[in-house]
Amino acid sequence: MESRPRQSRSVTSPSSPQQPPSSHRRLRPSSGYDDHGYFGQGAFLLKKTEISVHSEPAEPSNDDQSSDRASIASTVRDDRRVQSLRTTFSSRASDEQDSIHSSVWRSTENLPKLPFDPQPFGTTVSIEAAQPARINEQKMQVIKGLEQAASMKRWAGDGKPAEAWGKLIKDPELWDHTGDTLVYFGYQRPHPSFRIKASLLEETKSAVLISKLQEGFQRTVKLSPSLQPTSRLRGGMKNLNLMSTGRHELPTLSEDANYSSENPIRHEIHFPAPDGASRIEILRHHITTRNLFAFRLGRPFVGLTYYQALTDLHERLLAYMPQDVDCAELVIRYVLSGGLHNVANDPAAGAGLFAWTENSGIRWLGGWREAFVHCVGMYDRLRGLPEARDISHASRMLLERSHVELQARIEACEARLSAFSFDDTWLTSAWPSTLPYRAFDRLRYFLIHYYQKTYKCWPPAAHGSNDRWLTRELVQRLQTDFGSLYDLYVDRRRGWNEDPEHKTRGDIYMKSLDGDNSVTEALMTVDQKLRCPRIPHPYPLLPATTTEILEGKPLKPSIFSTKAKMMEKRILHACLESTNSLHVRTESASNGLVEAFLRFEKTDLVSEGNPREVRQGRWILIYSILQMLATMSVDTPGLWFRDVPYFLNPRLDACPPWHLKAGQTLEKASPMLSHCWTAPMSWKREHELT
Repeated sequence: MESRPRQSRSVTSPSSPQQPPSSHRRLRPSSGYDDHGYFGQGAFLLKKTEISVHSEPAEPSNDDQSSDRASIASTVRDDRRVQSLRTTFSSRASDEQDSIHSSVWRSTENLPKLPFDPQPFGTTVSIEAAQPARINEQKMQVIKGLEQAASMKRWAGDGKPAEAWGKLIKDPELWDHTGDTLVYFGYQRPHPSFRIKASLLEETKSAVLISKLQEGFQRTVKLSPSLQPTSRLRGGMKNLNLMSTGRHELPTLSEDANYSSENPIRHEIHFPAPDGASRIEILRHHITTRNLFAFRLGRPFVGLTYYQALTDLHERLLAYMPQDVDCAELVIRYVLSGGLHNVANDPAAGAGLFAWTENSGIRWLGGWREAFVHCVGMYDRLRGLPEARDISHASRMLLERSHVELQARIEACEARLSAFSFDDTWLTSAWPSTLPYRAFDRLRYFLIHYYQKTYKCWPPAAHGSNDRWLTRELVQRLQTDFGSLYDLYVDRRRGWNEDPEHKTRGDIYMKSLDGDNSVTEALMTVDQKLRCPRIPHPYPLLPATTTEILEGKPLKPSIFSTKAKMMEKRILHACLESTNSLHVRTESASNGLVEAFLRFEKTDLVSEGNPREVRQGRWILIYSILQMLATMSVDTPGLWFRDVPYFLNPRLDACPPWHLKAGQTLEKASPMLSHCWTAPMSWKREHELT
């Protein structure tokens, strides 16, 4: 036999124009990570490595060729020898492609020593290595609130409190018995943590996730999920097509969609933590991997803190998804669809959502407003939490400022409403007699007595650690009571005259005045003292004066009624006629305060003077209370969740701490959104219906 010429070793690219080797042997690598920035993709590189051993005699002979191939096959059949075949991979990423691509290394010096001597065979060894796309994953963001995080938590959304969670090893929420893909946290994990459908990852169009599916494609389809530790060289060389005459291409991910009734497993994918990661970083990495699939399936997310879970999920999406995908918008939709934006009465979640929405890559105005308003209301419970440390300094200053301003407003309102004290708004010189003030003062004592009976004491007992008795619930109750009184007695035809021709000395007078400006001046004084905008319809319906009543049908006493009694009846009749009792809603007419006030009006100061002045004096107090309540009863517009015990109307000046885009606005709570300003719209609708 002639000696065969010795051929040089070469490394070829898959795109090389050379003839494909006569036999291919595909190797699955042993465990390990790469050191070239591919985020644990070393195993991927080795799995995608094809080693082809081709022998050609100098003078071809059928006998020699068959015997040589048999010798080679018997040589490389030894797995331990084949595993020693290695090549040195370059750390340079290809600039031509962003997805899976191949790089070419040609070197004879760096090739390892083969486990057999190629001299007798004249052997050509071709090593083809597919290089995956480099994952643009940066170092994890430093989160300050993790040091004191006790354990993992699960947020179910829709206002449900966070619950302790410890199902990271195998999550039943992410285990689909009809799925065809097993997900492992790392290559050393003996059991899969999730079972999903490959289509969930295909639909993302993520090169990274699709490459993992291709990497984990099972050439021999399993009929049940693998729950035992599997070797990196599954089945040794049994699965290698030794008789292949060309490079074997992986099938597309949708070609094997016709599953059997036993739900076979077609893919096994791994998400190992990066090299050199700390214990907390490894945990965050695995949590984020779990949340990635929860995001695709619409399941609740888990994490050490609310902020950590959202931040890491967004960063993972940035690393995995195509560049033209708005990852922030994806996470926002996920949060909204799962009710995860409901942070009402949950200071830890509120702080997390608040910190996340202000990140430079997010800037979610609606979420920021929701979180900010709730965080101000929960400020006493929030400021000591570790999650609050992740809020930026500027936002913490805004929180503190709004909290101080809100507490000052509550304190001012308590000082007024504790005894319904508005004496400083009263202008004695504006009234021709003292009867209006007497009516004003007697109504104040009536209100104190009424609410003492309702709440057993007035003001009620304080709630919470800040010794505040004025709660959001109480303000809403008072707003309902006095709003019903307003509906019953307001003059719907009178309003402020905005015509400049009717302005005198900067004052704005009212339409259809009877020549008596006492009420007008008193109301303007109230607005000035309380620093409130003018109520559009500030004037009450007024009964006839005593003179007008006497000018009517003469009083004729009888044995059953004196002249004074008859006068009282006429006054009461005039007062009842000067109401909107035929137009108010049933809820207003049946209000407890309205019913008590009607009884009070029938017995108080009926025979002591002009009923018009009495109504005017009482109205000044009702008007003052309504203006005071308007500063506290209106919630910030646009909030999604309002069923909370704390106030939802903080100061929003200089908010948010970034420049808004064109067309973006942050609407603030205003007294002009309270009942006295919105009621005219309902009157208009009622009029249109009638």
